[in-house]
Amino acid sequence: MTERLSDRLKEYLETARGRVVNLRDIRAFLQIEPGSKADQNLRTQMATTMVTQKLVKPSGLNDANYKVLLPVEPVKWWNGNDAEPLSFKFPRSYGDGSEFGIEECAEVFAGDMILITGDTNFGKTAIALSIMGENLNLFPNTLLMGSEYTANDNKISPKFKRRMRRMDWVEWMVDGKPKFTLLPIGADYEDYIESDWQNIIDWISLPGEYYLIDRVMKAMKDRTGNGVVTAVLQKNKGQEFAEGGQRSERYADVVLKIDPYGEKESMLTLGKVKAPKGRATGRMWAFSIVDHGANLHNIREIVKCSKCWGKGYLRSGNNNARCPLCQGKKYVDMYDV
Repeated sequence: MTERLSDRLKEYLETARGRVVNLRDIRAFLQIEPGSKADQNLRTQMATTMVTQKLVKPSGLNDANYKVLLPVEPVKWWNGNDAEPLSFKFPRSYGDGSEFGIEECAEVFAGDMILITGDTNFGKTAIALSIMGENLNLFPNTLLMGSEYTANDNKISPKFKRRMRRMDWVEWMVDGKPKFTLLPIGADYEDYIESDWQNIIDWISLPGEYYLIDRVMKAMKDRTGNGVVTAVLQKNKGQEFAEGGQRSERYADVVLKIDPYGEKESMLTLGKVKAPKGRATGRMWAFSIVDHGANLHNIREIVKCSKCWGKGYLRSGNNNARCPLCQGKKYVDMYDV
């Protein structure tokens, strides 16, 4: 009787994988009388045997509900993907030849996600479009999503065309056709990801629903295939994480954080790096944005000021005085140390 009930129970659970089931429904399906000996046997089977065999998981609320688990097979990692990292390029300045050199810090693989976070008007779009331009020929095609590249009538903004022209180091067109597709997307970004393409999302907005950010990021990454997703998120001034908090970085493979540096420049900090080549996370660079936001200039690595220890000021009697070495910026050019 016990074995027969166990077999019938397993057959039922196989049809309910991934769903929540209730003892009441199971009794009805197996035609078991409530309070009977078979009912008690059923309760024992579900609470002990099926849980031990990892077939179900109780809700924990003592409500007779169980989640029927999906079967999981061991991963044969030794026969897995041996793909090498991509020849992925990060932004640089084509005006003065300066560069971040992030390629020497981090590897990028097919299926990866690069996250750019930062304050408003300090270079997120410049970095995102530079990444797009650097890697146009690395993928079969490129998709750029953004709701601010078009005007209210859904026609292209003249600001966008001007920026493209000023990024004259990129060959945007071939045989009269663009090398990328621009979609005016302001929501449901994950639904428009093109598998195996380079996907640029500038920027992700989830007003009032940033608790969904990790779900959105995972859905985008799951649909990337052998492509790469570069996503932009807004970050409030002085905050470590973008809108959505720490969970916004959960599925990112490389995180680039952009903050103000002094009054006229920006600072890029290399955050999370899943595949570092060496010293990576925490490295910082200062840079300028020129040509009306189109290009980067004077990129150089910076380090925390050794005189004020990154405070930006020195104690002078009862007052604070601006640090004479970093001029209040908290950091100095690495080669000036």
